[in-house]
Amino acid sequence: MAGRYNVPYRTLVPEGFGVGTMMIVRGVVHTRADRFYINLLCSDEPESETVLHFNPRLDESSVVFNTLECGAWGSEERGLSIPFHRGHPFSLLLIASRKGFKVVVGDSEYHHFIYRLPPERAFVVEVGGDVQLELVEIF
Repeated sequence: MAGRYNVPYRTLVPEGFGVGTMMIVRGVVHTRADRFYINLLCSDEPESETVLHFNPRLDESSVVFNTLECGAWGSEERGLSIPFHRGHPFSLLLIASRKGFKVVVGDSEYHHFIYRLPPERAFVVEVGGDVQLELVEIF
Protein backbone atom coordinates (compact mmCIF):
# COMPACT_ATOMS: atom_id res chain seq x y z
CA MET A 1 0.00 0.00 0.00
CA ALA A 2 1.65 3.23 -1.17
CA GLY A 3 0.90 6.75 0.05
CA ARG A 4 1.55 8.70 3.20
CA TYR A 5 1.29 6.94 6.53
CA ASN A 6 0.74 8.55 9.89
CA VAL A 7 3.80 8.20 12.12
CA PRO A 8 4.10 6.43 14.48
CA TYR A 9 2.72 3.66 12.29
CA ARG A 10 1.81 0.16 13.51
CA THR A 11 0.59 -2.88 11.65
CA LEU A 12 0.01 -6.49 12.59
CA VAL A 13 1.85 -9.45 11.08
CA PRO A 14 -0.68 -12.20 11.95
CA GLU A 15 1.59 -15.13 10.96
CA GLY A 16 4.66 -13.59 12.60
CA PHE A 17 7.82 -12.32 10.89
CA GLY A 18 9.24 -15.82 10.35
CA VAL A 19 12.18 -16.92 8.23
CA GLY A 20 11.53 -15.98 4.60
CA THR A 21 9.42 -12.93 5.46
CA MET A 22 10.47 -9.67 3.81
CA MET A 23 9.48 -6.07 4.40
CA ILE A 24 10.01 -3.00 2.23
CA VAL A 25 9.98 0.40 3.92
CA ARG A 26 10.22 3.58 1.85
CA GLY A 27 10.17 7.12 3.08
CA VAL A 28 11.95 10.44 3.38
CA VAL A 29 14.10 11.42 6.34
CA HIS A 30 12.94 14.76 7.75
CA THR A 31 15.21 17.70 6.96
CA ARG A 32 15.89 18.28 10.68
CA ALA A 33 15.82 14.63 11.70
CA ASP A 34 17.61 13.31 14.75
CA ARG A 35 16.36 9.70 14.73
CA PHE A 36 13.79 7.29 13.43
CA TYR A 37 13.10 3.63 14.15
CA ILE A 38 11.63 0.40 12.90
CA ASN A 39 10.64 -2.09 15.60
CA LEU A 40 9.51 -5.69 15.28
CA LEU A 41 7.50 -6.28 18.45
CA CYS A 42 6.21 -9.47 20.05
CA SER A 43 2.86 -7.86 20.92
CA ASP A 44 0.92 -4.61 20.89
CA GLU A 45 1.42 -4.21 24.65
CA PRO A 46 3.37 -1.13 25.89
CA GLU A 47 6.18 -3.21 27.45
CA SER A 48 6.42 -5.70 24.57
CA GLU A 49 9.62 -7.56 23.91
CA THR A 50 11.33 -6.31 20.76
CA VAL A 51 12.78 -8.86 18.35
CA LEU A 52 14.48 -6.09 16.35
CA HIS A 53 15.04 -2.41 17.11
CA PHE A 54 16.49 -0.70 14.03
CA ASN A 55 17.39 2.89 14.90
CA PRO A 56 19.15 5.29 12.49
CA ARG A 57 20.56 8.08 14.64
CA LEU A 58 21.49 10.98 12.42
CA ASP A 59 22.42 13.01 15.51
CA GLU A 60 25.15 10.41 16.21
CA SER A 61 25.91 9.41 12.58
CA SER A 62 25.15 5.77 13.41
CA VAL A 63 22.56 3.02 13.06
CA VAL A 64 21.81 0.97 16.17
CA PHE A 65 20.44 -2.58 16.20
CA ASN A 66 19.19 -4.14 19.41
CA THR A 67 16.67 -6.45 21.12
CA LEU A 68 14.52 -5.87 24.20
CA GLU A 69 14.08 -9.11 26.15
CA CYS A 70 12.48 -9.54 29.59
CA GLY A 71 12.40 -5.76 30.05
CA ALA A 72 16.14 -5.27 29.38
CA TRP A 73 17.93 -4.03 26.29
CA GLY A 74 20.75 -6.17 24.95
CA SER A 75 24.10 -4.76 23.87
CA GLU A 76 23.87 -2.32 21.01
CA GLU A 77 25.20 -3.40 17.66
CA ARG A 78 26.10 -0.61 15.23
CA GLY A 79 26.31 -0.52 11.46
CA LEU A 80 29.61 0.62 9.92
CA SER A 81 28.24 3.85 8.43
CA ILE A 82 24.96 5.71 8.12
CA PRO A 83 23.25 5.31 4.73
CA PHE A 84 20.47 7.80 5.58
CA HIS A 85 20.60 11.56 4.99
CA ARG A 86 18.38 14.39 6.16
CA GLY A 87 15.88 15.45 3.51
CA HIS A 88 16.58 12.42 1.29
CA PRO A 89 14.36 9.49 0.34
CA PHE A 90 15.33 5.94 1.27
CA SER A 91 14.33 2.40 0.46
CA LEU A 92 15.00 -0.37 2.96
CA LEU A 93 14.49 -4.10 2.57
CA LEU A 94 14.43 -6.26 5.71
CA ILE A 95 14.76 -10.01 5.17
CA ALA A 96 14.34 -12.67 7.86
CA SER A 97 17.05 -15.13 6.78
CA ARG A 98 17.97 -18.42 8.44
CA LYS A 99 20.34 -16.92 11.01
CA GLY A 100 19.41 -13.26 11.24
CA PHE A 101 17.89 -10.15 9.74
CA LYS A 102 19.52 -8.99 6.54
CA VAL A 103 19.13 -5.24 5.97
CA VAL A 104 19.48 -3.83 2.47
CA VAL A 105 19.45 -0.05 1.99
CA GLY A 106 19.04 1.12 -1.59
CA ASP A 107 20.85 -1.52 -3.64
CA SER A 108 23.48 -2.44 -1.04
CA GLU A 109 23.47 -4.98 1.76
CA TYR A 110 24.02 -2.90 4.86
CA HIS A 111 24.07 -5.20 7.89
CA HIS A 112 23.25 -8.69 9.14
CA PHE A 113 21.83 -8.79 12.66
CA ILE A 114 22.01 -12.29 14.21
CA TYR A 115 18.78 -13.28 15.96
CA ARG A 116 18.64 -12.93 19.72
CA LEU A 117 14.92 -13.75 19.82
CA PRO A 118 13.17 -15.97 17.24
CA PRO A 119 11.82 -13.80 14.38
CA GLU A 120 8.48 -15.63 14.32
CA ARG A 121 7.73 -14.06 17.73
CA ALA A 122 7.35 -10.65 16.02
CA PHE A 123 3.67 -9.93 15.33
CA VAL A 124 3.72 -6.11 15.20
CA VAL A 125 5.73 -3.71 13.02
CA GLU A 126 6.17 -0.18 14.31
CA VAL A 127 7.79 2.75 12.47
CA GLY A 128 8.25 6.15 14.06
CA GLY A 129 10.47 9.14 14.65
CA ASP A 130 11.65 11.82 12.25
CA VAL A 131 10.51 10.23 9.01
CA GLN A 132 7.85 10.72 6.37
CA LEU A 133 6.65 7.20 5.73
CA GLU A 134 5.50 6.37 2.19
CA LEU A 135 5.38 2.57 1.97
CA VAL A 136 5.38 -0.45 4.26
CA GLU A 137 4.89 -3.76 2.50
CA ILE A 138 5.30 -7.16 4.15
CA PHE A 139 5.40 -10.35 2.09
